Amino acid sequence: MAYIGSVPDTAVRRLDWMDQMACRDVGPAVFEDDDQEHEARTICIARCPVRSQCLAHVKTVERGLHRDQRDGVVAGLTYTERHRLDAAAPRHQGDAALLKFDGTERCGTHLALLRHLWLDEPIDSKCWSGKVKRDRKNRGAAAPEDGESASDLVRAVS
Repeated sequence: MAYIGSVPDTAVRRLDWMDQMACRDVGPAVFEDDDQEHEARTICIARCPVRSQCLAHVKTVERGLHRDQRDGVVAGLTYTERHRLDAAAPRHQGDAALLKFDGTERCGTHLALLRHLWLDEPIDSKCWSGKVKRDRKNRGAAAPEDGESASDLVRAVS
């Protein structure tokens, strides 16, 4: 007797990774509001297990778009940063210059953090703690203690 039941569909779908995004249960306002940029970056960088797939997807979808056609924080990068890193994007008068990396970016600087994010490199504690220190300073919060680790800084803002 032949089996006549159905075979379950187990094929991997192209965007299945989206089910695992850390931002799925977070309101979109967090990623669109400039005042919540640090919180959005923390979700992307420190909590998202599929940031690499998200980055590859946004690079494909936004390739060649102007800054005005991009929105919010995605994969840990703001719309302006993604525009400045996209060599195929059109430049208008008044736009910030294209960012290029030459490997001399000093860890702990904003440019090094952008390099790590754009090239999908591991984000070292020096770059992340430098970002947290800059954000705290910009928000007028107390600076972190010298002995505070990057994981302590991530927990402090989470």
